[in-house]
Amino acid sequence: MRYLTGLILLFVSLGMYSQQYSHYENFDFDPFSRYLYKPGTNFHTSVRNYRMDEINKVIDSDSAIYDGIRVPDKKMNFWRRAVHDDLFRWQDEDIKVCINPLFDFGLGRETVEGKTTWINTRGVFVQGNIGKYVSFYTDFVENQATFPNYIDEFAEKYNIIPGQGKRKDFGDDGHDFAQATGWFSLDFAEYFNITLGYGKNFIGDGYRSLIMSDVAFSYPYLKFTTTFWKVKYMFLWNNMIRLERDNSLGDTRYPAKYSATHYLDWNMGNRFSIGLFANVVWARYDSITGYRGVEYSYLIPGVFVRPVEYANGSPDNVTMAVNLKYIAAKWLTFYGQFVLGEFKFDEVFSGNKWWANKQGFQLGIKTFDLFKVRHLDFQAEYNQVRPYTYSHYSPIYGYSHYNQPMAHIFGANFREGVFILRYRHNRWLFKGQLVKSMYGDDYGDGVSWGKDVLKGNVNRPYDYGVYIGQGLKTDLLYGDMSLSFIVNPRNMWNLTAGLRVRNLENEQRTQDTKYFYFAIQTSLKNLYWDF
Repeated sequence: MRYLTGLILLFVSLGMYSQQYSHYENFDFDPFSRYLYKPGTNFHTSVRNYRMDEINKVIDSDSAIYDGIRVPDKKMNFWRRAVHDDLFRWQDEDIKVCINPLFDFGLGRETVEGKTTWINTRGVFVQGNIGKYVSFYTDFVENQATFPNYIDEFAEKYNIIPGQGKRKDFGDDGHDFAQATGWFSLDFAEYFNITLGYGKNFIGDGYRSLIMSDVAFSYPYLKFTTTFWKVKYMFLWNNMIRLERDNSLGDTRYPAKYSATHYLDWNMGNRFSIGLFANVVWARYDSITGYRGVEYSYLIPGVFVRPVEYANGSPDNVTMAVNLKYIAAKWLTFYGQFVLGEFKFDEVFSGNKWWANKQGFQLGIKTFDLFKVRHLDFQAEYNQVRPYTYSHYSPIYGYSHYNQPMAHIFGANFREGVFILRYRHNRWLFKGQLVKSMYGDDYGDGVSWGKDVLKGNVNRPYDYGVYIGQGLKTDLLYGDMSLSFIVNPRNMWNLTAGLRVRNLENEQRTQDTKYFYFAIQTSLKNLYWDF
Protein backbone atom coordinates (compact mmCIF):
# COMPACT_ATOMS: atom_id res chain seq x y z
CA MET A 1 0.00 0.00 0.00
CA ARG A 2 2.84 2.40 0.79
CA TYR A 3 4.14 1.95 -2.77
CA LEU A 4 0.75 2.97 -4.23
CA THR A 5 0.67 6.03 -1.92
CA GLY A 6 4.17 6.98 -2.98
CA LEU A 7 3.21 6.63 -6.64
CA ILE A 8 0.23 8.93 -6.19
CA LEU A 9 2.36 11.54 -4.43
CA LEU A 10 4.91 11.34 -7.23
CA PHE A 11 2.24 12.00 -9.84
CA VAL A 12 0.99 15.00 -7.85
CA SER A 13 4.50 16.40 -7.62
CA LEU A 14 4.81 16.16 -11.42
CA GLY A 15 1.92 18.59 -11.86
CA MET A 16 -0.94 16.39 -12.99
CA TYR A 17 -4.30 17.36 -14.31
CA SER A 18 -7.24 14.99 -14.36
CA GLN A 19 -10.49 14.61 -16.28
CA GLN A 20 -13.50 12.39 -15.75
CA TYR A 21 -14.59 9.41 -17.78
CA SER A 22 -18.09 9.49 -19.19
CA HIS A 23 -20.70 7.57 -17.23
CA TYR A 24 -23.04 7.53 -20.26
CA GLU A 25 -22.27 4.01 -21.48
CA ASN A 26 -25.75 2.78 -22.41
CA PHE A 27 -25.92 2.36 -26.20
CA ASP A 28 -29.63 3.24 -26.30
CA PHE A 29 -29.22 6.53 -24.40
CA ASP A 30 -25.77 7.47 -25.67
CA PRO A 31 -25.75 11.25 -26.39
CA PHE A 32 -22.23 11.48 -27.87
CA SER A 33 -21.60 8.88 -30.58
CA ARG A 34 -23.56 10.70 -33.29
CA TYR A 35 -21.06 13.58 -33.01
CA LEU A 36 -17.92 11.45 -32.66
CA TYR A 37 -18.40 9.36 -35.81
CA LYS A 38 -17.66 12.27 -38.12
CA PRO A 39 -14.81 12.71 -40.63
CA GLY A 40 -11.81 14.48 -39.17
CA THR A 41 -12.77 14.33 -35.48
CA ASN A 42 -9.63 12.33 -34.61
CA PHE A 43 -11.56 10.64 -31.79
CA HIS A 44 -10.75 7.05 -30.79
CA THR A 45 -14.29 5.70 -30.75
CA SER A 46 -13.28 2.06 -30.20
CA VAL A 47 -11.94 2.66 -26.67
CA ARG A 48 -14.72 2.98 -24.09
CA ASN A 49 -15.32 4.37 -21.49
CA TYR A 50 -14.97 7.72 -23.25
CA ARG A 51 -13.18 10.59 -21.54
CA MET A 52 -15.13 13.80 -21.10
CA ASP A 53 -12.17 16.08 -21.84
CA GLU A 54 -11.63 14.30 -25.16
CA ILE A 55 -15.35 14.54 -25.98
CA ASN A 56 -15.30 18.27 -25.23
CA LYS A 57 -12.57 18.74 -27.81
CA VAL A 58 -15.11 17.63 -30.42
CA ILE A 59 -18.35 19.09 -29.07
CA ASP A 60 -19.68 20.72 -25.93
CA SER A 61 -20.88 17.73 -23.90
CA ASP A 62 -23.78 19.58 -22.27
CA SER A 63 -25.10 20.58 -25.70
CA ALA A 64 -25.05 16.93 -26.74
CA ILE A 65 -26.73 15.71 -23.54
CA TYR A 66 -29.56 18.26 -23.79
CA ASP A 67 -29.83 18.22 -27.59
CA GLY A 68 -33.47 18.92 -28.45
CA ILE A 69 -34.51 19.08 -24.79
CA ARG A 70 -35.60 22.42 -23.36
CA VAL A 71 -34.13 23.33 -19.97
CA PRO A 72 -35.72 26.10 -17.85
CA ASP A 73 -33.75 29.33 -17.56
CA LYS A 74 -34.90 29.93 -14.01
CA LYS A 75 -32.72 29.16 -11.02
CA MET A 76 -32.70 25.48 -10.18
CA ASN A 77 -34.66 24.43 -7.10
CA PHE A 78 -34.76 20.85 -5.84
CA TRP A 79 -37.49 19.73 -8.25
CA ARG A 80 -35.88 21.35 -11.28
CA ARG A 81 -32.62 19.67 -10.40
CA ALA A 82 -34.36 16.31 -10.06
CA VAL A 83 -35.74 16.46 -13.60
CA HIS A 84 -33.07 18.48 -15.42
CA ASP A 85 -29.67 18.29 -13.73
CA ASP A 86 -27.54 16.66 -11.04
CA LEU A 87 -29.62 16.10 -7.93
CA PHE A 88 -26.84 17.39 -5.66
CA ARG A 89 -23.80 19.35 -6.76
CA TRP A 90 -21.07 21.04 -4.79
CA GLN A 91 -18.49 23.17 -6.56
CA ASP A 92 -15.79 25.38 -5.07
CA GLU A 93 -13.08 26.70 -7.36
CA ASP A 94 -11.38 23.55 -8.76
CA ILE A 95 -13.35 21.07 -6.64
CA LYS A 96 -16.57 19.54 -7.92
CA VAL A 97 -18.71 16.70 -6.54
CA CYS A 98 -22.01 15.48 -8.05
CA ILE A 99 -24.42 12.98 -6.52
CA ASN A 100 -27.27 11.32 -8.39
CA PRO A 101 -29.67 8.46 -7.69
CA LEU A 102 -29.74 5.14 -9.53
CA PHE A 103 -32.98 3.19 -9.63
CA ASP A 104 -35.05 0.73 -11.62
CA PHE A 105 -38.62 0.05 -10.53
CA GLY A 106 -40.23 -2.20 -13.08
CA LEU A 107 -43.20 -4.50 -13.63
CA GLY A 108 -43.69 -7.07 -16.37
CA ARG A 109 -45.93 -9.85 -17.53
CA GLU A 110 -44.70 -12.99 -19.27
CA THR A 111 -47.76 -14.16 -21.16
CA VAL A 112 -46.54 -17.66 -22.16
CA GLU A 113 -46.20 -18.91 -18.58
CA GLY A 114 -48.52 -16.33 -17.03
CA LYS A 115 -45.82 -14.99 -14.72
CA THR A 116 -45.67 -11.50 -13.25
CA THR A 117 -42.13 -10.10 -13.00
CA TRP A 118 -40.76 -7.11 -11.14
CA ILE A 119 -37.47 -5.41 -10.29
CA ASN A 120 -36.56 -3.17 -7.37
CA THR A 121 -33.19 -1.42 -7.77
CA ARG A 122 -31.93 1.36 -5.50
CA GLY A 123 -28.56 3.00 -5.63
CA VAL A 124 -26.46 6.12 -5.95
CA PHE A 125 -23.46 7.33 -7.92
CA VAL A 126 -20.93 9.99 -6.93
CA GLN A 127 -18.44 11.58 -9.27
CA GLY A 128 -16.14 14.54 -9.14
CA ASN A 129 -12.70 15.97 -9.33
CA ILE A 130 -10.37 17.55 -6.79
CA GLY A 131 -8.32 20.31 -8.34
CA LYS A 132 -6.19 19.34 -11.29
CA TYR A 133 -4.95 16.16 -9.70
CA VAL A 134 -7.72 13.67 -9.06
CA SER A 135 -11.00 12.58 -10.59
CA PHE A 136 -13.17 9.77 -9.29
CA TYR A 137 -16.42 7.88 -9.70
CA THR A 138 -18.21 5.37 -7.48
CA ASP A 139 -21.64 3.75 -7.48
CA PHE A 140 -23.58 1.08 -5.66
CA VAL A 141 -26.89 -0.63 -6.43
CA GLU A 142 -28.93 -3.14 -4.43
CA ASN A 143 -31.45 -5.28 -6.33
CA GLN A 144 -34.28 -7.73 -5.85
CA ALA A 145 -36.06 -9.08 -8.90
CA THR A 146 -38.01 -11.80 -10.65
CA PHE A 147 -37.33 -12.41 -14.33
CA PRO A 148 -38.81 -14.03 -17.45
CA ASN A 149 -38.26 -17.76 -17.99
CA TYR A 150 -35.00 -17.74 -19.95
CA ILE A 151 -33.24 -15.29 -17.60
CA ASP A 152 -34.41 -17.34 -14.60
CA GLU A 153 -32.99 -20.44 -16.28
CA PHE A 154 -29.64 -18.71 -16.87
CA ALA A 155 -29.50 -17.41 -13.29
CA GLU A 156 -30.17 -20.86 -11.82
CA LYS A 157 -27.61 -22.56 -14.08
CA TYR A 158 -24.73 -20.13 -13.57
CA ASN A 159 -25.69 -18.65 -10.17
CA ILE A 160 -25.39 -15.10 -11.50
CA ILE A 161 -27.58 -12.39 -12.98
CA PRO A 162 -26.23 -11.57 -16.49
CA GLY A 163 -23.64 -8.82 -16.15
CA GLN A 164 -24.62 -8.05 -12.55
CA GLY A 165 -22.89 -10.66 -10.46
CA LYS A 166 -23.65 -13.36 -7.96
CA ARG A 167 -27.23 -13.97 -6.88
CA LYS A 168 -29.01 -15.55 -3.93
CA ASP A 169 -32.61 -16.61 -3.49
CA PHE A 170 -35.22 -14.03 -2.59
CA GLY A 171 -38.69 -15.27 -1.69
CA ASP A 172 -40.19 -18.12 -3.69
CA ASP A 173 -38.87 -17.29 -7.18
CA GLY A 174 -36.86 -14.09 -6.79
CA HIS A 175 -33.21 -13.12 -6.87
CA ASP A 176 -31.18 -10.83 -4.64
CA PHE A 177 -27.99 -9.28 -6.02
CA ALA A 178 -25.81 -6.19 -5.68
CA GLN A 179 -23.01 -4.44 -7.54
CA ALA A 180 -20.48 -1.70 -6.86
CA THR A 181 -18.20 -0.04 -9.40
CA GLY A 182 -15.77 2.85 -9.34
CA TRP A 183 -12.49 4.30 -10.52
CA PHE A 184 -9.74 6.68 -9.50
CA SER A 185 -8.02 8.51 -12.35
CA LEU A 186 -4.79 10.50 -12.57
CA ASP A 187 -3.35 12.43 -15.51
CA PHE A 188 0.37 13.02 -15.45
CA ALA A 189 2.57 14.94 -17.84
CA GLU A 190 0.64 15.94 -20.98
CA TYR A 191 -0.24 12.72 -22.74
CA PHE A 192 -0.52 10.03 -20.05
CA ASN A 193 -3.25 8.72 -17.77
CA ILE A 194 -3.44 5.96 -15.21
CA THR A 195 -6.73 4.65 -13.83
CA LEU A 196 -7.34 2.23 -11.00
CA GLY A 197 -10.86 0.88 -11.20
CA TYR A 198 -13.44 -1.78 -10.53
CA GLY A 199 -15.83 -2.03 -13.44
CA LYS A 200 -15.96 -2.88 -17.15
CA ASN A 201 -14.25 -1.91 -20.39
CA PHE A 202 -15.27 -2.14 -24.04
CA ILE A 203 -13.15 -2.22 -27.19
CA GLY A 204 -14.84 -1.90 -30.55
CA ASP A 205 -17.21 0.19 -32.65
CA GLY A 206 -20.11 -2.26 -32.73
CA TYR A 207 -23.02 -3.23 -30.55
CA ARG A 208 -21.12 -6.44 -29.81
CA SER A 209 -17.39 -6.84 -29.43
CA LEU A 210 -15.42 -9.95 -30.32
CA ILE A 211 -12.34 -8.77 -28.41
CA MET A 212 -13.51 -7.10 -25.16
CA SER A 213 -17.09 -6.30 -24.18
CA ASP A 214 -19.03 -5.13 -21.13
CA VAL A 215 -21.14 -8.32 -20.98
CA ALA A 216 -19.55 -9.88 -17.89
CA PHE A 217 -19.56 -8.72 -14.27
CA SER A 218 -17.26 -5.95 -13.01
CA TYR A 219 -13.61 -6.69 -12.22
CA PRO A 220 -10.61 -4.86 -10.73
CA TYR A 221 -8.29 -3.31 -13.30
CA LEU A 222 -5.33 -1.02 -13.75
CA LYS A 223 -5.37 0.93 -17.00
CA PHE A 224 -2.61 2.99 -18.56
CA THR A 225 -3.35 5.12 -21.64
CA THR A 226 -1.40 7.55 -23.73
CA THR A 227 -2.92 9.71 -26.47
CA PHE A 228 -0.85 11.79 -28.87
CA TRP A 229 -1.06 12.90 -32.50
CA LYS A 230 -3.58 10.43 -34.01
CA VAL A 231 -2.66 7.49 -31.80
CA LYS A 232 -4.10 6.07 -28.58
CA TYR A 233 -2.38 3.22 -26.76
CA MET A 234 -3.99 1.39 -23.86
CA PHE A 235 -2.50 -1.19 -21.54
CA LEU A 236 -5.03 -2.90 -19.27
CA TRP A 237 -4.31 -5.34 -16.50
CA ASN A 238 -7.26 -6.99 -14.79
CA ASN A 239 -8.10 -9.74 -12.34
CA MET A 240 -10.83 -12.23 -13.35
CA ILE A 241 -12.58 -14.95 -11.36
CA ARG A 242 -13.79 -18.46 -12.12
CA LEU A 243 -16.96 -18.83 -10.09
CA GLU A 244 -16.31 -22.36 -8.88
CA ARG A 245 -15.33 -23.76 -5.49
CA ASP A 246 -15.94 -26.59 -3.06
CA ASN A 247 -18.88 -25.29 -1.01
CA SER A 248 -18.27 -27.93 1.66
CA LEU A 249 -15.22 -25.90 2.71
CA GLY A 250 -17.28 -22.77 3.42
CA ASP A 251 -16.47 -19.28 2.20
CA THR A 252 -13.18 -19.94 0.43
CA ARG A 253 -11.71 -17.72 -2.27
CA TYR A 254 -12.82 -18.32 -5.85
CA PRO A 255 -10.03 -19.32 -8.27
CA ALA A 256 -8.48 -16.21 -9.84
CA LYS A 257 -6.76 -15.49 -13.13
CA TYR A 258 -5.13 -12.46 -14.67
CA SER A 259 -5.36 -10.78 -18.03
CA ALA A 260 -3.06 -8.31 -19.77
CA THR A 261 -4.38 -6.38 -22.78
CA HIS A 262 -2.52 -4.18 -25.24
CA TYR A 263 -4.52 -2.07 -27.68
CA LEU A 264 -3.10 0.44 -30.18
CA ASP A 265 -5.58 2.56 -32.16
CA TRP A 266 -4.43 4.73 -35.07
CA ASN A 267 -6.66 7.25 -36.87
CA MET A 268 -5.14 7.18 -40.35
CA GLY A 269 -6.26 10.39 -42.00
CA ASN A 270 -9.75 11.77 -41.43
CA ARG A 271 -11.83 8.65 -42.04
CA PHE A 272 -10.01 5.35 -41.48
CA SER A 273 -8.95 3.81 -38.18
CA ILE A 274 -7.13 0.59 -37.36
CA GLY A 275 -6.74 -0.92 -33.91
CA LEU A 276 -4.35 -3.75 -32.98
CA PHE A 277 -5.35 -5.90 -30.01
CA ALA A 278 -3.46 -8.54 -28.03
CA ASN A 279 -4.58 -10.24 -24.82
CA VAL A 280 -3.12 -12.99 -22.68
CA VAL A 281 -4.86 -14.82 -19.83
CA TRP A 282 -2.98 -16.79 -17.21
CA ALA A 283 -4.10 -18.48 -14.03
CA ARG A 284 -3.03 -17.52 -10.55
CA TYR A 285 -2.80 -21.23 -9.81
CA ASP A 286 -3.37 -24.43 -11.78
CA SER A 287 -2.68 -28.08 -11.11
CA ILE A 288 0.10 -28.30 -13.71
CA THR A 289 2.23 -25.20 -13.10
CA GLY A 290 1.21 -24.59 -9.48
CA TYR A 291 1.12 -21.07 -8.00
CA ARG A 292 2.21 -18.38 -10.47
CA GLY A 293 0.91 -15.05 -9.23
CA VAL A 294 1.62 -12.06 -11.45
CA GLU A 295 3.49 -12.81 -14.68
CA TYR A 296 5.65 -9.69 -14.85
CA SER A 297 6.79 -10.29 -18.43
CA TYR A 298 3.23 -9.53 -19.60
CA LEU A 299 3.04 -6.23 -17.74
CA ILE A 300 5.47 -4.28 -19.89
CA PRO A 301 3.56 -1.68 -21.98
CA GLY A 302 4.20 -2.05 -25.69
CA VAL A 303 5.56 -5.60 -25.55
CA PHE A 304 4.47 -8.10 -28.24
CA VAL A 305 2.49 -10.64 -26.25
CA ARG A 306 2.77 -13.76 -28.44
CA PRO A 307 6.61 -13.95 -28.51
CA VAL A 308 6.77 -13.36 -24.76
CA GLU A 309 4.16 -16.07 -24.10
CA TYR A 310 6.06 -18.43 -26.43
CA ALA A 311 9.29 -17.74 -24.54
CA ASN A 312 7.50 -18.74 -21.33
CA GLY A 313 6.66 -22.14 -22.82
CA SER A 314 3.26 -21.28 -24.42
CA PRO A 315 1.26 -22.14 -21.30
CA ASP A 316 -1.32 -19.35 -21.57
CA ASN A 317 -4.31 -18.25 -23.61
CA VAL A 318 -3.44 -15.57 -26.18
CA THR A 319 -6.00 -13.76 -28.36
CA MET A 320 -5.09 -11.29 -31.09
CA ALA A 321 -7.40 -9.12 -33.14
CA VAL A 322 -7.81 -6.17 -35.50
CA ASN A 323 -10.50 -3.50 -35.17
CA LEU A 324 -11.34 -1.45 -38.28
CA LYS A 325 -13.50 1.63 -38.88
CA TYR A 326 -14.20 3.70 -41.97
CA ILE A 327 -16.30 6.87 -41.80
CA ALA A 328 -17.74 7.03 -45.29
CA ALA A 329 -19.85 10.14 -44.65
CA LYS A 330 -20.95 12.24 -41.71
CA TRP A 331 -24.02 9.99 -41.46
CA LEU A 332 -22.46 6.62 -42.39
CA THR A 333 -19.77 4.46 -40.75
CA PHE A 334 -18.55 0.94 -41.60
CA TYR A 335 -16.77 -1.10 -38.94
CA GLY A 336 -15.46 -4.58 -38.30
CA GLN A 337 -13.24 -6.88 -36.28
CA PHE A 338 -11.15 -9.96 -36.96
CA VAL A 339 -10.18 -12.11 -33.99
CA LEU A 340 -7.54 -14.84 -34.00
CA GLY A 341 -6.90 -17.40 -31.28
CA GLU A 342 -4.46 -19.71 -33.07
CA PHE A 343 -3.08 -19.75 -36.59
CA LYS A 344 -1.23 -22.49 -38.47
CA PHE A 345 -0.92 -21.70 -42.15
CA ASP A 346 -1.07 -25.32 -43.36
CA GLU A 347 -4.14 -26.14 -41.27
CA VAL A 348 -6.04 -22.96 -42.17
CA PHE A 349 -5.65 -23.50 -45.93
CA SER A 350 -5.87 -27.29 -45.96
CA GLY A 351 -9.67 -27.22 -45.88
CA ASN A 352 -9.79 -29.91 -43.17
CA LYS A 353 -11.44 -27.60 -40.62
CA TRP A 354 -8.96 -28.24 -37.83
CA TRP A 355 -10.41 -27.68 -34.35
CA ALA A 356 -7.75 -25.12 -33.37
CA ASN A 357 -8.48 -22.79 -36.29
CA LYS A 358 -9.82 -20.25 -33.83
CA GLN A 359 -11.09 -17.26 -35.75
CA GLY A 360 -14.06 -14.94 -35.91
CA PHE A 361 -15.08 -11.70 -37.56
CA GLN A 362 -17.56 -8.85 -37.33
CA LEU A 363 -18.97 -6.63 -40.08
CA GLY A 364 -21.21 -3.69 -39.28
CA ILE A 365 -22.74 -0.45 -40.43
CA LYS A 366 -24.14 2.40 -38.37
CA THR A 367 -26.01 5.46 -39.61
CA PHE A 368 -27.09 8.72 -38.02
CA ASP A 369 -29.94 10.97 -39.22
CA LEU A 370 -30.94 8.35 -41.79
CA PHE A 371 -32.84 9.78 -44.81
CA LYS A 372 -31.97 13.21 -43.33
CA VAL A 373 -34.44 12.60 -40.50
CA ARG A 374 -32.89 14.09 -37.37
CA HIS A 375 -32.11 11.48 -34.68
CA LEU A 376 -33.24 8.53 -36.83
CA ASP A 377 -30.39 6.04 -36.43
CA PHE A 378 -29.95 2.52 -37.78
CA GLN A 379 -27.33 -0.13 -37.10
CA ALA A 380 -26.82 -3.56 -38.67
CA GLU A 381 -24.15 -6.03 -37.62
CA TYR A 382 -23.03 -9.57 -38.45
CA ASN A 383 -20.87 -11.65 -36.11
CA GLN A 384 -19.48 -15.16 -36.38
CA VAL A 385 -16.90 -17.08 -34.33
CA ARG A 386 -15.60 -20.61 -34.86
CA PRO A 387 -15.78 -23.26 -32.12
CA TYR A 388 -13.21 -23.22 -29.29
CA THR A 389 -12.15 -19.61 -29.90
CA TYR A 390 -11.31 -18.00 -26.51
CA SER A 391 -11.05 -21.45 -24.81
CA HIS A 392 -7.97 -23.28 -23.50
CA TYR A 393 -6.99 -26.78 -22.42
CA SER A 394 -7.63 -25.79 -18.79
CA PRO A 395 -11.05 -24.21 -18.03
CA ILE A 396 -9.60 -21.50 -15.79
CA TYR A 397 -7.57 -20.11 -18.71
CA GLY A 398 -10.69 -19.39 -20.75
CA TYR A 399 -11.38 -15.77 -21.77
CA SER A 400 -14.19 -15.40 -19.24
CA HIS A 401 -15.06 -13.84 -15.92
CA TYR A 402 -17.71 -14.67 -13.36
CA ASN A 403 -19.35 -17.35 -15.55
CA GLN A 404 -19.70 -15.14 -18.63
CA PRO A 405 -17.53 -14.52 -21.70
CA MET A 406 -15.33 -11.45 -21.83
CA ALA A 407 -16.06 -10.99 -25.54
CA HIS A 408 -19.34 -11.94 -27.27
CA ILE A 409 -22.25 -12.93 -25.05
CA PHE A 410 -22.67 -16.26 -26.91
CA GLY A 411 -19.05 -17.29 -26.37
CA ALA A 412 -18.08 -19.07 -29.61
CA ASN A 413 -19.49 -21.47 -32.24
CA PHE A 414 -22.18 -19.09 -33.53
CA ARG A 415 -23.45 -16.85 -36.30
CA GLU A 416 -25.52 -13.78 -35.54
CA GLY A 417 -27.23 -10.83 -37.18
CA VAL A 418 -28.21 -7.75 -35.16
CA PHE A 419 -30.48 -4.92 -36.37
CA ILE A 420 -31.26 -1.84 -34.28
CA LEU A 421 -33.43 1.17 -35.13
CA ARG A 422 -33.66 4.22 -32.87
CA TYR A 423 -35.57 7.45 -33.22
CA ARG A 424 -35.61 10.32 -30.73
CA HIS A 425 -37.85 13.37 -30.80
CA ASN A 426 -37.31 15.81 -27.94
CA ARG A 427 -37.63 13.60 -24.84
CA TRP A 428 -39.25 10.64 -26.63
CA LEU A 429 -37.12 7.68 -27.71
CA PHE A 430 -38.29 4.71 -29.79
CA LYS A 431 -36.14 1.59 -30.14
CA GLY A 432 -36.65 -1.55 -32.18
CA GLN A 433 -34.15 -4.43 -32.07
CA LEU A 434 -33.99 -7.78 -33.85
CA VAL A 435 -31.39 -10.49 -33.24
CA LYS A 436 -31.24 -13.67 -35.35
CA SER A 437 -28.63 -16.20 -34.33
CA MET A 438 -27.60 -19.82 -34.71
CA TYR A 439 -25.17 -21.61 -32.44
CA GLY A 440 -24.01 -25.09 -31.55
CA ASP A 441 -24.69 -25.85 -27.90
CA ASP A 442 -23.43 -28.73 -25.76
CA TYR A 443 -25.56 -31.80 -25.04
CA GLY A 444 -24.82 -31.76 -21.31
CA ASP A 445 -22.68 -34.93 -21.31
CA GLY A 446 -19.39 -33.21 -20.50
CA VAL A 447 -18.20 -33.01 -24.13
CA SER A 448 -17.33 -29.52 -25.37
CA TRP A 449 -18.65 -28.70 -28.83
CA GLY A 450 -16.93 -25.32 -28.77
CA LYS A 451 -19.49 -22.74 -27.58
CA ASP A 452 -18.91 -22.64 -23.83
CA VAL A 453 -15.74 -20.68 -23.01
CA LEU A 454 -16.02 -21.88 -19.39
CA LYS A 455 -15.09 -25.41 -20.49
CA GLY A 456 -11.68 -26.74 -21.44
CA ASN A 457 -11.20 -27.85 -25.04
CA VAL A 458 -9.45 -31.16 -24.32
CA ASN A 459 -12.67 -33.21 -24.18
CA ARG A 460 -13.83 -32.49 -27.74
CA PRO A 461 -15.53 -34.90 -30.14
CA TYR A 462 -12.91 -34.76 -32.92
CA ASP A 463 -9.96 -32.79 -34.27
CA TYR A 464 -11.04 -32.27 -37.89
CA GLY A 465 -14.32 -31.46 -39.59
CA VAL A 466 -15.10 -28.82 -36.98
CA TYR A 467 -17.67 -26.27 -38.17
CA ILE A 468 -19.85 -23.46 -36.82
CA GLY A 469 -23.09 -24.85 -35.44
CA GLN A 470 -21.73 -28.30 -34.58
CA GLY A 471 -23.23 -29.96 -31.54
CA LEU A 472 -26.82 -29.17 -30.54
CA LYS A 473 -27.79 -26.80 -33.37
CA THR A 474 -29.92 -24.04 -31.84
CA ASP A 475 -31.82 -21.25 -33.56
CA LEU A 476 -32.65 -18.10 -31.61
CA LEU A 477 -34.89 -15.21 -32.60
CA TYR A 478 -35.09 -12.19 -30.30
CA GLY A 479 -37.05 -9.00 -30.73
CA ASP A 480 -37.51 -5.97 -28.50
CA MET A 481 -39.58 -2.84 -29.09
CA SER A 482 -39.81 -0.01 -26.57
CA LEU A 483 -40.90 3.60 -26.14
CA SER A 484 -39.18 5.78 -23.55
CA PHE A 485 -39.71 9.28 -22.17
CA ILE A 486 -36.51 10.91 -20.88
CA VAL A 487 -37.26 12.75 -17.65
CA ASN A 488 -33.71 13.81 -16.76
CA PRO A 489 -30.98 13.48 -19.40
CA ARG A 490 -28.23 14.10 -16.82
CA ASN A 491 -28.69 10.66 -15.24
CA MET A 492 -30.90 9.22 -18.03
CA TRP A 493 -33.94 8.93 -15.79
CA ASN A 494 -36.67 7.62 -18.09
CA LEU A 495 -40.07 5.99 -18.23
CA THR A 496 -40.07 2.97 -20.55
CA ALA A 497 -42.73 0.56 -21.83
CA GLY A 498 -42.01 -2.27 -24.21
CA LEU A 499 -42.51 -5.75 -25.58
CA ARG A 500 -39.85 -8.47 -25.76
CA VAL A 501 -40.33 -11.63 -27.85
CA ARG A 502 -37.92 -14.57 -27.86
CA ASN A 503 -38.01 -17.99 -29.48
CA LEU A 504 -35.39 -20.71 -29.03
CA GLU A 505 -35.52 -24.01 -30.93
CA ASN A 506 -33.36 -27.11 -31.13
CA GLU A 507 -33.97 -30.85 -31.33
CA GLN A 508 -34.37 -31.14 -27.56
CA ARG A 509 -36.83 -28.34 -26.83
CA THR A 510 -38.63 -25.16 -27.82
CA GLN A 511 -38.78 -22.16 -25.50
CA ASP A 512 -41.05 -19.19 -26.13
CA THR A 513 -41.07 -15.87 -24.28
CA LYS A 514 -43.51 -12.99 -24.74
CA TYR A 515 -42.91 -10.31 -22.18
CA PHE A 516 -44.55 -6.91 -21.64
CA TYR A 517 -42.73 -4.53 -19.31
CA PHE A 518 -42.86 -1.05 -17.81
CA ALA A 519 -40.08 0.64 -15.84
CA ILE A 520 -39.12 3.86 -14.12
CA GLN A 521 -35.35 3.72 -14.32
CA THR A 522 -31.98 5.36 -14.83
CA SER A 523 -30.20 3.91 -17.86
CA LEU A 524 -26.48 4.68 -17.73
CA LYS A 525 -24.97 1.24 -18.33
CA ASN A 526 -25.56 -1.62 -20.72
CA LEU A 527 -27.50 -4.68 -19.61
CA TYR A 528 -27.83 -7.44 -22.20
CA TRP A 529 -30.99 -9.55 -22.28
CA ASP A 530 -30.69 -10.56 -25.97
CA PHE A 531 -29.25 -14.05 -25.63
